[in-house]
Amino acid sequence: MHLELADFLAHPGKHIPFAIDLNASRATAQLVEGRFVTDIHVAGEAFVQLATMYLRVKITAVIEQPCSRCLAPVQSTVDLAESFTIPVAATDTSTDLLPQVIAFIRNSLDPHPLCRPDCKGLCPVCGINLNEHPDHVCPELVKNDRLRLGDFLK
Repeated sequence: MHLELADFLAHPGKHIPFAIDLNASRATAQLVEGRFVTDIHVAGEAFVQLATMYLRVKITAVIEQPCSRCLAPVQSTVDLAESFTIPVAATDTSTDLLPQVIAFIRNSLDPHPLCRPDCKGLCPVCGINLNEHPDHVCPELVKNDRLRLGDFLK
């Protein structure tokens, strides 16, 4: 969503509070992995001075990412406080905060989320979830290990 600039431009230097919600589906399209479960709520204050908008915001959202070991969905809450600037041209009527907010959120996410600390992941041969089947031993894996060991000993 766009932040309307009329009040900010009419009162340069005045700190004006604002709150907007950024669309979850539009934001999800800009993520590499995962999706937003809720809209992104951005609230804070801003002011314009000398063609620059200064913002101090609090960003909250719920995001779902795949576990890096077993691909199960992992939900996490994003709660950030950020300060940043955006250039504002005299002809601008609004500014899109989504690219900047997405960048802050992307940088705050765990690059390797886990569904739980002891996640066992997936079987490398058949792909079965080892958390749900902890005693699973893939016969093809045992057979391949024996062949590799035999080749090594020759």
